[in-house]
Amino acid sequence: MTAHGAEPERAPALAALVVASVEGAVALCRAERSIQPLDQIAQQLEALIGETCRSPRQP
Repeated sequence: MTAHGAEPERAPALAALVVASVEGAVALCRAERSIQPLDQIAQQLEALIGETCRSPRQP
């Protein structure tokens, strides 16, 4: 994520949030027998990552 503009201090927590969110969404999908929770989480994560990783970091 840092290669795409995320602050180095924030990147590990953001990556953990992505993994936990997707895992939670999969559990909800199984419980609800629907793909909707995953679609909702994907939409929110896309927006969050888009705000956080706006442009590549310069070396």
